[in-house]
Amino acid sequence: MTYRTLLALVTLYVASSGQATELIYTPINPSFGGNPQNGTFLLNKAQAQNDNKSSSTEKDFVTRFKESLERNIINSITRGVADGEIKDGVYDTGDFRIEVASTGNGVMLTITNTQTGEITVIEMPTFGGLS
Repeated sequence: MTYRTLLALVTLYVASSGQATELIYTPINPSFGGNPQNGTFLLNKAQAQNDNKSSSTEKDFVTRFKESLERNIINSITRGVADGEIKDGVYDTGDFRIEVASTGNGVMLTITNTQTGEITVIEMPTFGGLS
């Protein structure tokens, strides 16, 4: 056999064995039509990669009671200011110190967070002749 004949046979063999078929996509995730038996495997893989930790924000009774009491005191002060029935002075709720001072045309509240030192000043005008 000559070199050309050998080359022609090899080319013919390679060309005949290289038949292409269509690609078939098979989903893996069962949510998208994949095999349902893959679900547990995929869930375990996802949980192994999940590095988020749930924070335990469960508060004890005393903390919840203290926060509820503070909300009630602040609510009473707010209602008193809105109705014009609150007297000038200092109100301490534990975490907050609220100073109420009458101005010529309204009320000025100075709220101090005793834990962080943050100060908020609110000026509320008095409408309808209330003083």
